[in-house]
Amino acid sequence: MTGDRERLLEFLSSITQSRVSPTGGAAMELDSLALLQVVTYLEQNYGIRLADYDIEPDDLRSVDGILSLIERFTDATSAGKS
Repeated sequence: MTGDRERLLEFLSSITQSRVSPTGGAAMELDSLALLQVVTYLEQNYGIRLADYDIEPDDLRSVDGILSLIERFTDATSAGKS
């Protein structure tokens, strides 16, 4: 998951004006365009189609929240393929 965190931090830093906290718990100020970019990032990099799930925008406003979604949905996808 460390690699996921590093890649996510790099991605988030590229789409936000402010530095993203590496601790990950703090809420980020993401506008609607940035939220769409996060959704696209998750779809392209992890195959997570958030449109298929009941996700709140607040789930995407912190590094820890996004990493939790990655873990939850990639685990669910792996379990479904077994």
